[in-house]
Amino acid sequence: MVWGQGDKKMERIKEVVLDASVVVKWFSDEKATDSAVKVRDDHIAGRLTVVSPDLMIYEVSNALRYSPALDAKDVEDATNSILDLQLDIVPPNEEMLRRAIIHAFKQGITVYDACYLALAEFMGIEFITADEKLYEKIKDLSFVKLLENF
Repeated sequence: MVWGQGDKKMERIKEVVLDASVVVKWFSDEKATDSAVKVRDDHIAGRLTVVSPDLMIYEVSNALRYSPALDAKDVEDATNSILDLQLDIVPPNEEMLRRAIIHAFKQGITVYDACYLALAEFMGIEFITADEKLYEKIKDLSFVKLLENF
């Protein structure tokens, strides 16, 4: 808890790490899109803070680039809308990269996916993914949640 002025108590805003699989759903209609949009709306309303490594922006842009329903302008607009949301975008640092490499080998996942894990672990917050194959490999980590269960 964070104490406000006077005797009023103010709750800390919950922070979560989202991976690209969740953010892509903000721009597509697929399984768990409603849950992803709710997370985004909670961030916009100030009930939740979304944190992601800077890698997320590139991954989302690339995923959207291959959507047959979107053209270059659509992908550019989507990317700009992500930036406009003022998510907490975190650049890599030595400790996060070290943790990501360890997780990649230990969990049998890509270093890309492990960057999200490392950031959540480093910050002591939950990591949310919509990638069911990834989730199956890392679900034993206590701070990992599948979007549908968040």
